[in-house]
Amino acid sequence: MVNEDVVFVHGMQLWGTHGYYPEENKLGQKFVVDVEAALNMTAMCQTDDLSKGFSYVTIYEITKRVVTLEEYKLLERLAQRIADEIMAAYPIKWVKVTVKKPSVAIGGIVDYAGISVVRGIGIQGG
Repeated sequence: MVNEDVVFVHGMQLWGTHGYYPEENKLGQKFVVDVEAALNMTAMCQTDDLSKGFSYVTIYEITKRVVTLEEYKLLERLAQRIADEIMAAYPIKWVKVTVKKPSVAIGGIVDYAGISVVRGIGIQGG
């Protein structure tokens, strides 16, 4: 029997100073982050006990800390740092981190640009 459950937090809106250009680092901007993490939550499901697993509150706190207190030029690096911290916090199977940048200067009108990284056990390249 395979048990793979997913805990997620989508649409976290956080202010950070990430970006390739100096004005992005100086002024900062909003980033929207989605995180999904796979793990076996059978113990939580059976006992109704939060301490038996990994909480979406922990995902939010880790993501907020990395986005607001650290600074990177590339969204890829920012997403990797969030993934690293989440994987260090709990023995999960995999994590997917999507970072969206609504205020992107690409010469056109878009809702946002962004990237996703997937890291973990059995993930190619992870």
